[in-house]
Amino acid sequence: MNPERTRSRKFLNRRTYLGLTGATVAGMVGATSTASAADETYETVTVPKGEREVVNVDDGETLENVLYDVTACGAGVTIVAYGSDWTIRNIAVRGQVDMGDNTVIGGAVTDGGSARIENVWIGDGAVYEADGGIGIWLDPKHDGHLTIDRVNVQKMGNNAFYCSSPGGNGNGTVTFRNCYAANCGVAHYRLPRGVVDNCVAAVTDDRQHRKGRGVWAWSPGPVFVQDSQFAMNGHHYSFVPGAEDEGSTIVVAGTQWDDEFRGGWTDAYGGTAYFAGGNGNDPQNVVPAGCPTSPADAVEN
Repeated sequence: MNPERTRSRKFLNRRTYLGLTGATVAGMVGATSTASAADETYETVTVPKGEREVVNVDDGETLENVLYDVTACGAGVTIVAYGSDWTIRNIAVRGQVDMGDNTVIGGAVTDGGSARIENVWIGDGAVYEADGGIGIWLDPKHDGHLTIDRVNVQKMGNNAFYCSSPGGNGNGTVTFRNCYAANCGVAHYRLPRGVVDNCVAAVTDDRQHRKGRGVWAWSPGPVFVQDSQFAMNGHHYSFVPGAEDEGSTIVVAGTQWDDEFRGGWTDAYGGTAYFAGGNGNDPQNVVPAGCPTSPADAVEN
């Protein structure tokens, strides 16, 4: 496993520098630079070769306006957020993370609270390998509500949004809005209960570990899908309700989805997909308005 450096960070406001504890200042030397003095709107953290940056976000904290540069060989980053009322926004990861099946953003909303992840770029993905990299992962202890808005995740081997673990455990919920996920293995939107609204999943890569399901709804459900696009190009199901012999429910409305792969959905686990009005089978591979299309789009917001 790559060496790790752990930092706890809290922004005092939208345009301030990160406050660091004395124990972590030394770790920053030589690793961090900032945008030009004329436009100090975000910080750049350059992760050295063979290291993984680990950043902690706690109750009530906001992590924002940071670009993590992982272009060095073997570099990666993980942001760990636990508690309630936390926010992660205007974050970009430049370069492919190289850290096995670890996650870029992970954690849980606890005590029945709420939290947000918004305007994030993880579009450079992970080094190609089986189970290589997770975009966003939720811990089984998640018992609150997480909103994920305008997040771009691509080229992950082990799910773009891996949010199914709370099903049957913490029983928390998640809402995806205006998100884009492409060429990720296993699944693009994986969750036990919640909403997928104005989101897109696309598969254009023929390699095995880049061809995941569109929406994978785990027990207990339901998952509501609306006004979205699933351009799977015949590589995998658009919808899978259920997993591990436990059924779930997906309700689909106003959505364009691909039915070329075995009809586009399966009831193999005893689940059901209900198709309400306004659906069709002509999905488009487009990034939702407002979702970042580059690292600069995320951090220069």
